[in-house]
Amino acid sequence: MSTAEVLVLDGESLELGDLAGVAAGRPVTVAEPALERVAEVHWRAREATAGTRVYGRTTGVGAARDRPPDTSADLGPLLLRAHAGGWGELLPEPVVRAALAVRSNQLLAGGSGASPELVTALAELACAPAADLPVVHRRGSLGTGDLTALAEVGLALLGERQRAGGDRRRRLRISGEDALPLMSSSAFVLAESALHTLALERLARAATTVSALSWLALQGDPSPVSAIAAAASPHPGVAESAAAVRELLSGQYLRPRHVQDFFGLRTWPQVHGPLLHALEVLAGTTRRSINTASENPLFTPARDGAVVTHHGGFHTAYLVLALDTTLLALARAAHAVQSRVSHLLTDPDNGLPRFLADSGSTGALVAEYVAASALSVVRGSAAAPSSVQTVSLSAGVEDDATFAGEAVVRLGAAVAAYRRMLAAELFCAVRALRLADRLPTGRLGDAFNAVQALPADLGQRDLSGDLELAEQLLEDLA
Repeated sequence: MSTAEVLVLDGESLELGDLAGVAAGRPVTVAEPALERVAEVHWRAREATAGTRVYGRTTGVGAARDRPPDTSADLGPLLLRAHAGGWGELLPEPVVRAALAVRSNQLLAGGSGASPELVTALAELACAPAADLPVVHRRGSLGTGDLTALAEVGLALLGERQRAGGDRRRRLRISGEDALPLMSSSAFVLAESALHTLALERLARAATTVSALSWLALQGDPSPVSAIAAAASPHPGVAESAAAVRELLSGQYLRPRHVQDFFGLRTWPQVHGPLLHALEVLAGTTRRSINTASENPLFTPARDGAVVTHHGGFHTAYLVLALDTTLLALARAAHAVQSRVSHLLTDPDNGLPRFLADSGSTGALVAEYVAASALSVVRGSAAAPSSVQTVSLSAGVEDDATFAGEAVVRLGAAVAAYRRMLAAELFCAVRALRLADRLPTGRLGDAFNAVQALPADLGQRDLSGDLELAEQLLEDLA
């Protein structure tokens, strides 16, 4: 377990970067004042529930919302067993840790009526040894809460569900007061959204540097990233993207060959800018969601107990729209990467040998194919937005679902593919600059020096290792 500084969850200040730390093994604890708030709301919720109908406490759930629950059995385990039907691949350890931290933090916001023991147990589990983590399946979420995944967590806490280490030690008694609050969240979708957002933000920063290397290798016209061109656009993402490339190209030897360049250079700020903006929206949406009490029902402390509010705050419309928008923006930016890779390899006006090859080989020909195959993954991920899907369940009571879980899976696939595309462009740009004996200076020169581990040998060989190394080096450019 990491010896890093302990992350204190308080229900209101969890950042996406904190979740990355938890995913990597950062220790977690809960703030005592927040835990006291949870305890107060827990007892007030119990008082408010007495003698009235409260969903999931004194009634059934879903289509059984108007019926009394089965009092012949313990309602908590009954609810968890009823919803633990997840399927598909198992979620990786980092995602499980991050999701457990998300759920604990949301409960600390103090609206669920859950017990402090549940909140503490989730926080402790987030930083437990790998063998003690629950086994959680990816599929089963519809965007109305990660019911199946969180039910699996609950059964693991009960000791009914086998954990990663294979045993079933009992941890916690989960009553009806805790079971529904535990499941009333999209904690796993939010955790993956946070981790993918951070990864794509790093790649977007790396993409700026890689594009500048390609610009220099292709002797592109810097006018499209000039201050004048940026000022002509009303969109801040364009100005941000243009300024970043402009700074890197400042002082470089550039002798443009054309009165204006192909779109992969000329419109780069216009396609990369929307990605930066979409990521900003996605990060903000995710950050707010992991610090919000969105459980149904919601308990708000009042002088004589608590106000019970039945609502739909768990619904993930904002999140799925932000995920889909990011995917669509990424598809446009990815096309520009493919454009530059193709021009680096085959443009007869670039002054470089075709496929960046020596006389006895086909050089980096395959890089164009690799980038194109990765582009198809990005496009396929964005082609059918999850936000336009829905389904009606539970006798029409739950008649809208966002499928945010599917959107976040697609984003993960697209991020991996985009990483390979940028690796192909980086590999080609570095080879082109070496062939042209055109060495960058300043900050771009520092970036070029940081990727000198890429082999300079032009001989024909399997380039898989080169592209894998280029992926790793992207982190240094971020």
